[in-house]
Amino acid sequence: MSTTTHYFTKTACVFTLILVALPFSAIRAAPINYGDFVGSSVMYLDVTETANTPDDTTPLLSNPGLIGNMLDFNPRGFAASAGGGSTDLTDAQLNFTLSGLSGSAITDILFSEAGDYNLFGSGTAITSLFHALSISSVVVLEVDGVTMESPIFLPGASASGSDNLSGGNELGSLWNLSLDYDVNAGLTSAGVLFDAGATRLDIVLDNTLGAISEFSSLAMIAKKDFRIDVATQVSAVPIPASILLFGSGLLGLAGMARRKSAN
Repeated sequence: MSTTTHYFTKTACVFTLILVALPFSAIRAAPINYGDFVGSSVMYLDVTETANTPDDTTPLLSNPGLIGNMLDFNPRGFAASAGGGSTDLTDAQLNFTLSGLSGSAITDILFSEAGDYNLFGSGTAITSLFHALSISSVVVLEVDGVTMESPIFLPGASASGSDNLSGGNELGSLWNLSLDYDVNAGLTSAGVLFDAGATRLDIVLDNTLGAISEFSSLAMIAKKDFRIDVATQVSAVPIPASILLFGSGLLGLAGMARRKSAN
């Protein structure tokens, strides 16, 4: 199954248009909050999943576990299936905050997923399926331990893959996809000066599967694994100028006291 990064295939674009057209306010399932997770150098805070598509309920990704800085989901029932000319779309939105521990800056975020799919019957390339990751929002709240006066909005990113029936039946085929987000590159492109990088930021991610069938064909795709892994580096946070001035003042007072004592 072919995969592409940083842009959607034609099939993915069709599903994206369908997704955008859905009245989210009317169909959103109740969000599920998985809570906070403390890793080796970063914390995941308020990890929350929302099902954005009709007839889908949370959890789609399932309760995650943490290994080091990697948040690992093992989805159950996260799938899209279409037959007899129908179309199916499944989308889970994930919201969370990343906060560096002990001065650690978040330099890179790797999203990866895998699963399997089936395409069979008689039909054409119209019988197809796709999978996609889309980071719609990255908001930096803190850089090198200093809270920003105004949030910094970084560019989003996306990755997708697709397949169709034109190459013949596919049964139990495996697929995988990854999206590597360079936080420091985003800060640089936004003109933000930094030492090590962002130490607190908010992420919104959409995780999508889609399937299209024809009258005598079936298309089914399932997500079996989803992971988020964070790379960090320690920030040499400068001492605020106010503290330096205060310290200089104390030294000055101490000097005056010594001179008076000597006199």
